[in-house]
Amino acid sequence: MESALYIVPTPIGNLDDITIRAIEVLKNATLIAAEDTRHSKILLDKLSITGTKMISCHDHNEEQRADIIIEEVKKGGVVALISDAGSPLINDPGYRVVTLCSKADVKVVPLPGPCALITALEASALPTDKFMFNGFFPVKEKELTQTVEALANVDYTAVFYEAPRRILATMEIVAKVLPEHDVTLCREMTKTFESFYRLKAREVPEFLKADPDRVKGEFVVAIGALKQEIDAIDPKVVNAVEELVKTTPVKTVANILSSLTGIKKNDLYNLALSLKEK
Repeated sequence: MESALYIVPTPIGNLDDITIRAIEVLKNATLIAAEDTRHSKILLDKLSITGTKMISCHDHNEEQRADIIIEEVKKGGVVALISDAGSPLINDPGYRVVTLCSKADVKVVPLPGPCALITALEASALPTDKFMFNGFFPVKEKELTQTVEALANVDYTAVFYEAPRRILATMEIVAKVLPEHDVTLCREMTKTFESFYRLKAREVPEFLKADPDRVKGEFVVAIGALKQEIDAIDPKVVNAVEELVKTTPVKTVANILSSLTGIKKNDLYNLALSLKEK
């Protein structure tokens, strides 16, 4: 196997989700850099991988570990970078390691594989053509409220991670600020108690309170864009949009007509997009 730093996704719950290529890299690695070596040993034991040198690589020691990784690769070794679950770097450690390795001319090879963000989007029943991943919701109430308020008029699906101890408090803020937005709570994905709750934001707090089991486990929260009402738009504007989208990009049409009519860009964008698709 070629000497390089390999970014290796690991299962987010079901250990059978490991890819054949990921197994091959882990079995051939001369060094495994793991977010938590004790946690990763469970997976490695299942794969009958023993004896490989392992080092911890987490948020607090990435820069120091990068030196070890660079040295290992430059002497011909194969290094596998893994996190506790899912794809390294996606709200997990690894960014600084990859940055420093690339600056040192160390080859970086990313492997596709399990990722909670993508898995949640696939099952959310919300639009996936345009989305924004935001990591974990802010902990402080003021910052959380501001973050949620910023989603009021967006035209994309917003995705967050959230811990079980905070999910109810967080969703109470979301329900208050974005009551009519569609929300999908993805809980314990790929595990025994995998659940998907698809509700209006205003319904979520009471739904969670109704059963203590519903707040257990790790969450991915997907918040849909508010469906815009286009019936109230002047028919003349609708006709203009219909003609313009035949020759002009949707975003340009929305910007121009918004400046001329005062109608919200998002409303015009959604209208233009729906007419163009027809």
